[in-house]
Amino acid sequence: MRFKGDFHIHTCLSPCADITMVPNEVAKKLVLYGVNWVSITDHNSCKNVRVFEKVLSKYGIKVVPGIESQSVEEVHVLSYFPSIGKAESFSDVLNTHLPNIKNDPELFGYQLLVDEEDHYIGIEEKVLSSSTDLNLFELWKLVKNFDGLFIYAHIERAFGVVKQLGFIPAVPQFDAIESKADIEIDKVIFNSSDAHSLDQLTGPKVEIEALERDFNGFSTAIERKEVWKI
Repeated sequence: MRFKGDFHIHTCLSPCADITMVPNEVAKKLVLYGVNWVSITDHNSCKNVRVFEKVLSKYGIKVVPGIESQSVEEVHVLSYFPSIGKAESFSDVLNTHLPNIKNDPELFGYQLLVDEEDHYIGIEEKVLSSSTDLNLFELWKLVKNFDGLFIYAHIERAFGVVKQLGFIPAVPQFDAIESKADIEIDKVIFNSSDAHSLDQLTGPKVEIEALERDFNGFSTAIERKEVWKI
């Protein structure tokens, strides 16, 4: 079957995202535009993935657990995991590689934890907008230790691998790239909203062929190149 997806969406946990990016409001926008398969990919943390998965499932939307990590080279990497548990475990380890700096919400943005009723229930104290101390190869090894996919995010934009390094390195091996451009490369190239606010949720960004809307379906589609930009 073919599904309509958007695999790069932030929540109110990401400091650069709007505080209106709460589960039910995000779900309503996705339903409005016919998006039925997504990933929640906050900056350097998976602490809102579980609650979003619970809420979005009530709207018929499946969630692949994900995260957008930042390497020491200031390159953004999208990673996707087989389960919420593995995503959260990865997030816990990644947190130890962030600088021990307390977030200033007035300077960097609020980092809000939320419940199923869209109520704010806590604040992430450590700043999530910083780079980790992991280089790309070390980050890749950590992702693979948790059976995740390693995908370069928005490669031609700020914090994209091409923008930061000027090229896509051959090592470490990556599973796909996220780009709006058409590039000559033997990997899946997919598009996504990278939504940080509700008005950036404007519809599906890819069509994806899969038997089931789960991690296995997602990773198999990427391996078989059965993901098409919309």
